[in-house]
Amino acid sequence: MIRKFFPSPAWARAIALSALAMVAGTGWAQSYPSKAVTLVVPSLAGGAVDVAARTIQPRLAQELGVPVVIDNRTGAGGQIGNTFVAKASPDGYTVLMNAGSTLFSGVYRKLDYNPGDLIPVAMVATAGFLLVVPADSPFKTMQDLIAYGKAHPDKLNYASTGTGNSSHVGSEMFKMLSGVQANHVPYRGSSPALVDLVAGRVDFMLDNKASSLEHVKAGRLRALGSTPRRVPELPDVPAISEVLPDFHIEGWMGIFLPKGTPPAVVERLSAAFRATQSDPAITSRLSGQVGQGVLMQGEELRRFIAQDQQRLRRVVEHANIRAD
Repeated sequence: MIRKFFPSPAWARAIALSALAMVAGTGWAQSYPSKAVTLVVPSLAGGAVDVAARTIQPRLAQELGVPVVIDNRTGAGGQIGNTFVAKASPDGYTVLMNAGSTLFSGVYRKLDYNPGDLIPVAMVATAGFLLVVPADSPFKTMQDLIAYGKAHPDKLNYASTGTGNSSHVGSEMFKMLSGVQANHVPYRGSSPALVDLVAGRVDFMLDNKASSLEHVKAGRLRALGSTPRRVPELPDVPAISEVLPDFHIEGWMGIFLPKGTPPAVVERLSAAFRATQSDPAITSRLSGQVGQGVLMQGEELRRFIAQDQQRLRRVVEHANIRAD
């Protein structure tokens, strides 16, 4: 005897909803994107994240088939831009590009958004840093700076590009490992910080390579060290880890979307970034201007974020860094 199955009303509703979800997902994949995509950069023009965003912008627009508009939403160490994207409609048209340290360092205890509301899509580039001093500084080497900083507590002032970002946390890591005492002077981005550093109003700075290298080449600044390794443009400048073996900080720039973005849209954007990053011209320009063009996605990116978060939070807790 053949027994017929008649689904219960609950089963029928579940089947119907599943079918609708499949149709909706297919619809998103087919129709996205149908208008311009906004790439939110929560930092000033000219900084490492902005430079990287403008480097990939033309090719990304080509891959998506729509304009990609960069929106610099600055302030609060990147949190204004982060909040804007976290609370944006999860439709794939508002995308965040930011330094990972502003999201995962644990510096901000009171936020207008939950960092878990931003899902990582791709790492685009890593950014090296230079430890720089004014050109007429008496410090010729890292050892000179460390010796003075230990012998004269709190006589040194160091600049950063904002409380809680990689420049600040990296400088505190330098202090923690070297025993140097120095006062923090935060600025709103690299440009104003470098103006005061060149003028000698502050003593040193750990700045991203993208913004400080030209000052070094022009003779306005002197580089004492680099991270995470020696940079090809300054082969005689040692990596900081050659003097402080446990020192490791590397800025990285990632792409994030609001939680709840349809999987088909996430995959469409992921594919566009894979294609963009596979262009040798793009990776070459990123490497020359920022640090190193890379592409990391999926589980590999999630593991990297967990390790980076653990390393940064150790310094944040040691130095009691708080941005609120």
